[in-house]
Amino acid sequence: MIESIDELKQTLESIILSGPLMEVNFYQVNDSFFEFSNEGIWIIDTGIELKFPSGIISAAWNSKLECYVIENKSVKTIYGQDNLHQLDNKNISKFKKHVGLNVVDSSFKSMEFEYVVDYTMRTEKEERFVELILEFQNKSKIQIAFINYSLEENKGPDNFSFNIITELLISTKKIMEIKNVS
Repeated sequence: MIESIDELKQTLESIILSGPLMEVNFYQVNDSFFEFSNEGIWIIDTGIELKFPSGIISAAWNSKLECYVIENKSVKTIYGQDNLHQLDNKNISKFKKHVGLNVVDSSFKSMEFEYVVDYTMRTEKEERFVELILEFQNKSKIQIAFINYSLEENKGPDNFSFNIITELLISTKKIMEIKNVS
């Protein structure tokens, strides 16, 4: 039986509140990604994995579903292929300052998406998570969202909109404004 979005939310919240964040890992498939360390923003293509005492929460690309999902599984399990690599650099190490902190509040945003079910081109609608915001005991926040965006030469990304098939945004210094696109 597939969990409803409300049941999944309860499971994820239980994991998040089970104790301090124990580990954070970023995963990438392509060699290039956007990292704006001064703004505390990363835009990556595979996923982020957060380990808590009672489990793992990942926001990651699901190769089988061909979209991003937030689930209580590892990035490697969700992604389902072996061509990903873990990112680690000095800016990601700074991100890891959240390790050891308890989450005091979490908020999920979900939206309904239409998708093609099978070769007959039959479509169905399904509600999916598009954003998770975690607030830690020291009042810092992490925003994880599935997005599309505009990018102009000599400028950073802007004009963010929710999208489960484009990229993954991770923001630590501010909560980015993201538009709902119907």
